[in-house]
Amino acid sequence: MEKQEKIICDVNRTRLDSFLKEKYPDYSRGYFQRLIKNGFVNINGKPSQSGHRLRLDDVIEIEFANKEEKILAKEIPLDIIYEDKDIIVVNKQPDLVVHPAGRHKTDTLVNGLLFYLKGKIAPFLVHRLDKDTSGILVVALNEKAKEFLSRQFQQRTIDKKYSAIVKGIIKEPEGVIDAPLGRSNEDRKKFVVGPMSDRKSKTSFKVLDRLKNATYLEVKPFTGRTHQIRVHLAYIGHPILGDIEYGNASEVTNRQLLHALSIGFLHPSTKKKVEFSAPLPEDFKKALKLLKAEKEVRG
Repeated sequence: MEKQEKIICDVNRTRLDSFLKEKYPDYSRGYFQRLIKNGFVNINGKPSQSGHRLRLDDVIEIEFANKEEKILAKEIPLDIIYEDKDIIVVNKQPDLVVHPAGRHKTDTLVNGLLFYLKGKIAPFLVHRLDKDTSGILVVALNEKAKEFLSRQFQQRTIDKKYSAIVKGIIKEPEGVIDAPLGRSNEDRKKFVVGPMSDRKSKTSFKVLDRLKNATYLEVKPFTGRTHQIRVHLAYIGHPILGDIEYGNASEVTNRQLLHALSIGFLHPSTKKKVEFSAPLPEDFKKALKLLKAEKEVRG
């Protein structure tokens, strides 16, 4: 890896690859297109495309890979829920980074998928989950599928549901959090709701059970901002249990108890609606059972 850089977009409606070429004239536009395709360029913490139209103050993170550097295949246990010629649907386990970056070069989901696919197909990420978030992740297996799925994410027609256990008791049976998000000025890796936040963000929740000093929720994000669910729940005073970035450590878990439960979208080939779901992982079920038992003991 040559270097890593982070820049703030100072123009509006300019293609990503063109913007990078203008900012770094020593590199070709084709070089940046390869970086983008291989997942080495993120916009606001998310995978990008060469033709993405930038907005003012977008945060662009770039890893300048050497031309000969390639993502390596590595055998990693994967829970494959479904696959065909267009997509693979994975139930991602906790404590697994999705894409190589920083110190995670060979121990990610993409490394495992390359091994699983025997190097014959390069997987395309169309969305991501945080390292400690478990659950459903859809990966495209060709350019056409990637573009078709990416448009659905951009148009917010993907139907996603999450399970979460949050701190404290939520009295309302359900609710909607409609609060714009922005990057924190104090810590650029974090996102906040605040007066300078300008990215519209909306999340709904429904109470499934009230536990001992905690609430079990079904959560649906209407927008797909980075860390959206985690920030929104912390904003209303109920951070996800175990989320040390937006809340506090917990005695019942060593990671944030957030699980991508299901996803629905139009299939790239059939154009028909498909839905997939992933069962709760063992650590989530264990925490749920413990908190429920403690509530019953306390009455």
